[in-house]
Amino acid sequence: MLSDILKLCRRYNIRLDPKLSQNFLHARHVIELEIEAANVRSCDVVLDIGAGFGFLTELLAPLARKVYAIEVDPDIALVLRERLKNFIEEGKIELIVGDALEIDLPSDVTKIVSNPPFHIVSPLMFRLAQTYFTKPDFELAVFIVQFEFAEKLAARPGEKRSRISATIQYFAEVEILSRVSRRNFFPTPNVDSALIRMKPRRINHIVSFDDYNRVVTILFNTPNRTLRSAIREHFPRNCAEGIIQAIEKRGISPQIRIRSLDNWQLEVITEEVTKLKCLGAS
Repeated sequence: MLSDILKLCRRYNIRLDPKLSQNFLHARHVIELEIEAANVRSCDVVLDIGAGFGFLTELLAPLARKVYAIEVDPDIALVLRERLKNFIEEGKIELIVGDALEIDLPSDVTKIVSNPPFHIVSPLMFRLAQTYFTKPDFELAVFIVQFEFAEKLAARPGEKRSRISATIQYFAEVEILSRVSRRNFFPTPNVDSALIRMKPRRINHIVSFDDYNRVVTILFNTPNRTLRSAIREHFPRNCAEGIIQAIEKRGISPQIRIRSLDNWQLEVITEEVTKLKCLGAS
């Protein structure tokens, strides 16, 4: 596949843009691992974001009912359109040229299998989680992302937990499946990547995501502080003392570190903060 990428770049006079994170996966065995991890079946409608020249897309198309391929670079999208012309004409692939952060995303997606551009991966994860992970017919997502970012997404209470892990895990369980060497990409990036799988958390949330996200953002400004200290720092005194008393009654110790809070505890804290109408006072 590496030789194919080089040939296509020469043939179509394409200069890869590092600002668009145009580091293309050229290892077929890694692509096959992605597809295996997603267990793509003939009933699946798959979303492939950052489709590039279509090497992942063309392996997905024979297995799935349909593949939506999103590519932001119109020159590279033209190559994909020509390479996969037969699949497109059959209706197995629908090519969407645009920015995945801005376009309307297709509503009938059941799985995501994607090597998204690294420079948009954080806001993209939030958008995909809110768009798809609450849908009853959505099953899972498989991504290759930078290894450090994967560790942040999958961090458990007490680990290097941050706002992004706490908020993404409101929607999804995150599992790191394997490390992917940077040598499998062209041009070679500076860091290794990871193959991850995300499955929706099928639970009844006790608070809205908007409120949860606001509280998590406030608390994780100081992730190493105790919960008591963080609440007193970020909320007015009358709110802070009320929140502390309420969460103690719910069985949450104010001495716990913010990084050690699990998702249920964060939801309970959010519930008490909203009950006391303290969000507007933070």
